[in-house]
Amino acid sequence: MTPMKLVTHSGRNRAKVELPSPIRRPGKIICVGLNYRSHLAEIGEPTPDFPILFFKPATAVIGPGQAIVLPRVSGQVDYEGELAVAIGRLGKYIPEERALCHVAGYTCANDVSAHDIEFRTSQWTSGKMLDTFCPLGPRLVTRDEIPDPGSLRLRTLLNGRVVQDATTADMVFSVPFLISYISSLTTLEPGDVILTGTPAGIGCNQNPQIFLKPGDRVSVEIDSIGMLTNPVGAEEEL
Repeated sequence: MTPMKLVTHSGRNRAKVELPSPIRRPGKIICVGLNYRSHLAEIGEPTPDFPILFFKPATAVIGPGQAIVLPRVSGQVDYEGELAVAIGRLGKYIPEERALCHVAGYTCANDVSAHDIEFRTSQWTSGKMLDTFCPLGPRLVTRDEIPDPGSLRLRTLLNGRVVQDATTADMVFSVPFLISYISSLTTLEPGDVILTGTPAGIGCNQNPQIFLKPGDRVSVEIDSIGMLTNPVGAEEEL
């Protein structure tokens, strides 16, 4: 098994360069839907009995400062700030009480979504898989620096305005449970990434609705990790 390659970022001249994603080429990006009680409440959905899972491809990954590209096939692209978990140790049928031992670290994620494509069918992946729709960063914080991933504050900012503000304690399914459950379905390998869901406040649930447009800047900030910021541009402009 090839060891997972981690990217460390020096503070030198950070403002002048685009940083790569701390996980450049994940083997699997497994995403969890409807995993915050606040999000379920705002859309009037019942609490799921099991985690709702979907995938993003590695081609969706970008790093801090790189542009989220609005595809010409969608007019309803939305932000979704999330905690991402990077797997560092091979595992299958991982016990929940041992799950965090398989974590390499944590980073910020933006589960960018094209809702008009996403809801064409009952399967969400088509609106989640587009290029640049998985910003990760700004750095990978090792698991020893975050002993409890269930007590982190998460905020999403759009052009400097807070649009999501929650804590990971509001998750329906905890990080250890998700790792254990997912590993019962598929082998987790070093370099895999789990996106753990988004809280209330995404743009499509605002009144009026807010969708990303060229020139926007989206930031996801999580305690002990930092802030991931990405500009937004149109496909035709890039």
